[in-house]
This record gives sequence, structure tokens and C-alpha cells, in this order.
Amino acid sequence: MIPHWLSAYWDYIGGNVAATPVCGALAVTFTVVFRKPIAAWWRRHFGAQADLRDIKKVAEDARQIAADVFEHHTGHAHHLAPPAKPKERM
Repeated sequence: MIPHWLSAYWDYIGGNVAATPVCGALAVTFTVVFRKPIAAWWRRHFGAQADLRDIKKVAEDARQIAADVFEHHTGHAHHLAPPAKPKERM
């Protein structure tokens, strides 16, 4: 019975010929309606500003690591080292 219903459905809509434009129309409608929120989300997560934030974070971490290594080897902080963060007590 189900194969007959499926066959009747495909015959009614013209096979995949009608299904494809409907799917495309839904995709275009969704994109037009939500264009600005999608673009804002994309820029926030993958745009140039997100790359700059990542680069600054990596540079800050590298500078802190270099300062820690210098202090470990010499016993005192370098005069250009970033301010020491308070150590957390457990």
C-alpha cells in the first residue's frame, strides 16, 4: 500500500522536478529573511576582528610564557615583563 502512495505522490508532484525548486525557494527565503543575523554571526566568529582577537591572545600568552621562563632562569622578573598575575590558592 505504501509503495502505491509514494508512487502516486511522485506522479502528483511531477517527480523530483517539483521538489527541487521548492527546496531552493525555501533556502532562498530563509537566506533573505535571516541575512543580517547570519552575516553578523559569521563576521563575529570568522571575520577579521575575530582573527585579530586570536592573534592578540596568542601574542599575550607568548609574552607571559617568555616572562615566566626569564624569571625561572634568573630569579627575578624582567623589567619589560607584563605585570604578574596573583597566584590562585587552592
